[in-house]
Amino acid sequence: MTKVIKKNNRIEMIDALRGFALAGILLLHHIQHFNFRAKPDFTPDWLMPFDTWLTSSITFFIGGKAFALFSLLFGLSYWIIFDNANKRGESYFFRHFWRMTLLAGFGLLHLLIFAGDILLMYAVLALPLVFTRYMSNRIILALAIVLLLNPVNIYALGHFILSGDIFNHQLAFPNGWVKPLLIGDSFWQLAQGHYQLGYQVALVWSWNVGRVVTILGLFFLGVYFAKNKSLTTSSLKFWYTLLLISLAAWFVLVLFDEAVIKQIGGGTPQQLLAIISDRYIKIVMMLSILASFVIVWRHNNGDVLVAKLIDFGRMGLTNYLLMSVIGASLYYGWGLALYKYCGVTASLLIGLTVLALQIKFSSMWLARHGQGPCEKLWRQLTWLSIKAKPSPTIKAKQSNLL
Repeated sequence: MTKVIKKNNRIEMIDALRGFALAGILLLHHIQHFNFRAKPDFTPDWLMPFDTWLTSSITFFIGGKAFALFSLLFGLSYWIIFDNANKRGESYFFRHFWRMTLLAGFGLLHLLIFAGDILLMYAVLALPLVFTRYMSNRIILALAIVLLLNPVNIYALGHFILSGDIFNHQLAFPNGWVKPLLIGDSFWQLAQGHYQLGYQVALVWSWNVGRVVTILGLFFLGVYFAKNKSLTTSSLKFWYTLLLISLAAWFVLVLFDEAVIKQIGGGTPQQLLAIISDRYIKIVMMLSILASFVIVWRHNNGDVLVAKLIDFGRMGLTNYLLMSVIGASLYYGWGLALYKYCGVTASLLIGLTVLALQIKFSSMWLARHGQGPCEKLWRQLTWLSIKAKPSPTIKAKQSNLL
């Protein structure tokens, strides 16, 4: 029997998957110095070729894929929360809007530290998920596929095939430069810069590379997997089939990229087509990683190395925020300013150390508490109920009845 359920009815596989995705995000953020992409002032020349190789390797295996998996699991978690509330006889429709408002609050606080926050975008894009309760599984899957293909990208590709020109849907980046604030030693000036400029840049970049629509598609795909209980009850044949299809699609897309897009020549058409192709490649790579994870987990009944990430994944919100606090303190100018000294190799080693410490912290915390601190606060505020106190007159009447 597959080991997927804990005593508290949490699905271990999902927690491990979330921890796996979050670990990838953490390591990628460290080698990017949390969006502070600056060449270190002091780094050995002999190490630079290895840094370049390490950057390309980590970006290839993790870049965009860990984030996509994390997004899919967010949609999956929505349906589990809704379904559990429904089984308790509690309405979750309006509660979801309140829950996303709270998530946006966490995101606004996170922006003090890191301009690349994703919680605000998640809070907005997750609002339509409340309507999935009225949709059949086929409609949810069809909607997910359409969003992952991205109608804007389809239109751009069709326009290019028919006219030889490509529809440019990209937005212009706002004027300004955050780097001087990242170098500077003022935390509050940088925080102000994150609100005034940094987050706007992150939003424009997310739209330009197709991430905004992709996130929504992954949310719906996560809901589909949750409704079908695909991760835990679907036959392994389904996951082997998904693995083969995603690997085949990966091969075809890479071949198309090499044989067609790179032969177009420079300019806007090639750049935009490359962005579209890259987004599709990352999606199918994520699906191949997901399928491989499920197959290995279920074949070994959960007795796998990544099971050590279960507690780390259970505290996903806490660890997501904590990684930014630690990373910003290490690399930004107001902290230790390690961007001056740490290339990719050194930053990866630091990231691995931080990851190990956060995994240990998660296990120690959950050994004493039922939830992570941010998860507990989010849950308590989500299910907060305001009950009016009885008036003195009502209290007197109740006493007379007794």
